[in-house]
Amino acid sequence: MFSQAFQHFVRARRTLLLYLGLCALIFFAFFSPLSVSYVSPECYMDTQLYELDNGGLKRLEDVLLSQIIPPPGRSIFFHETKCHSSDGPNIFKLSARQACSIESAALNNPNFQVFLLFATPTYTLDDQNDPILDALRSYKNVNLRYLNIWRYVKDTPIEKWFKEGHLFRSKFLTEHMSDLLRLITLYRFGGIYMDLDVVVLRSMELVPLNYVGAHDNVTLGNAVISVEPRGIGHEISELFLDYYQKHYSADVYVSNGPTLVSRVVKGFCNHTSMKQMQEDPKNCRGFKVFNETAFYPLQWPQWQHFILPEFKKDTLEKTKDSYLIHFWNKSSYQKLFKVGTDNAYGSYASANCPKTYAAAAGTDF
Repeated sequence: MFSQAFQHFVRARRTLLLYLGLCALIFFAFFSPLSVSYVSPECYMDTQLYELDNGGLKRLEDVLLSQIIPPPGRSIFFHETKCHSSDGPNIFKLSARQACSIESAALNNPNFQVFLLFATPTYTLDDQNDPILDALRSYKNVNLRYLNIWRYVKDTPIEKWFKEGHLFRSKFLTEHMSDLLRLITLYRFGGIYMDLDVVVLRSMELVPLNYVGAHDNVTLGNAVISVEPRGIGHEISELFLDYYQKHYSADVYVSNGPTLVSRVVKGFCNHTSMKQMQEDPKNCRGFKVFNETAFYPLQWPQWQHFILPEFKKDTLEKTKDSYLIHFWNKSSYQKLFKVGTDNAYGSYASANCPKTYAAAAGTDF
């Protein structure tokens, strides 16, 4: 009996060791820096030109080569950084929520130019039947542009680092590209950067540039960043780019985003106390840190409160003093609702992106 028990113990121990070994292999396969593979940047490269007279195909202008360039400090920027296939032209396409972000910024800030910048060459069609695109084009201050990344980094502090190819080893290329491009855009032009999962609720034209907002009592967000094109705004932009290349992590999702902004701003302000930074901008030489009410009135675990009807009244009350709402797209992008649903998000959209909301009638938003 003892012999059978001992043999059972040996087999169990062997099975446990095999299981632990397998777990270790899986861990190192997915999380070890050695497993980060080089991602081809071909889909971001400006190498394929499609016939412009083929079906009325029109390519978006390069933002740096266009006759209308972003007015320094008087522009709001959005980026679309997905790496599209080079098998054919990337035809312009946005979700209703993304378009709502852009329209709400344009509607509430008519004296600012609003730019949507695509990181891959993007085309429109003369006969393109896209009510969302038509809604955006109806605003004179909305500009759709392409940016050539290699041209965009030229003469910036991060040019050499970028051309060495470090970014393309990322496990989260779309997100890390977005983290970087917003910093380059602000370095080049100043102004306001916003993520494509916000709804702007009121004008920000009279809010002095140079600010970010707190997620909570510890972390600053990077979904909204504003800097002046000169002075301390430009100084902070340089600090952002310097930190990005010195502390870049190819396999950590947030380290090049909120973590970067939090550490740079806290260092610039010489404070670790969020409360001190918020209460007196002099602590940060005039750079303002808004509390969470400004841009992140609901934390990400509560994102469903924007779309569930039973939370509408409470959510509208919590956001009545906010400049915008942030919808936490990483969690919410698959949770759609019918246009006309009586929820908080529908209230925001019908008031602040009415053309997009109307264009989405009969579909999910």
